[in-house]
Amino acid sequence: MSLKVCTDELLLDLVPPPRIASVTFLSREKASLRQWPQAAQIPVNHNTAEEILAAHPDLILTDPFIAPSLRPLLAKTGAKIVEVPPAGNFDQIRASVRLVAKAVGEQARGEVLIAHMDAELRDLAAHRPPKALTVAEWGGGGYVPGKGGLFDALLTAAGARNVEQGSFGYYDVESLIAANPDALVYGDTYAGTASLRADQDLHLALMRRYANRRVSYAALYGCGVPESAEVAKQLQDALRKVRPPAPGGRQE
Repeated sequence: MSLKVCTDELLLDLVPPPRIASVTFLSREKASLRQWPQAAQIPVNHNTAEEILAAHPDLILTDPFIAPSLRPLLAKTGAKIVEVPPAGNFDQIRASVRLVAKAVGEQARGEVLIAHMDAELRDLAAHRPPKALTVAEWGGGGYVPGKGGLFDALLTAAGARNVEQGSFGYYDVESLIAANPDALVYGDTYAGTASLRADQDLHLALMRRYANRRVSYAALYGCGVPESAEVAKQLQDALRKVRPPAPGGRQE
């Protein structure tokens, strides 16, 4: 049984549906089903005590941020509890895969996933662009992830540079324009969902300036999983088509 969407993804990578007691409801969303269609066959949970007790799992996957009130309950289920730390780079992804693969008895499958990821990373390195574009992941209420996180690891693998050199930043329209990234990048998990946060991206100055310099990618809920290398490849391919304006030239 998995209680977090990131452990859902690792479990779905490693184990066939008949062995899975439950994954989170997020694995039934369109963004997840595109990558893990088998989640449609598996019962879902909403992280409640009642669901955990009813499932009678042998193994419970979660992360270190589980609600304190759930810890005593989990201890009483008799299930093995494995807390999987968030993975913010490819070394940590390898460690997470091996941790979960060992817990479910699928070490060989885990090594296959890691080998495929590493092959993707070698291909990315072989096709790095001659000039690294500067990129901002923007659009989530002004939040811009910076150095040291998963998005920065994806950008680095793709051969691009993060506009935010701290751990994170908040940019309004004016400060984003002042930072002058070559491209804006958007995770597609909730693409097309109406929200006030999405409305900021409709500012006329941005619409005009970045009309041909917007890129979307499969965010996978920000989870570090083997498929992250494929996401980095999506970014590399999309950024290759971006043509920043010449210095002093007209912004498009």
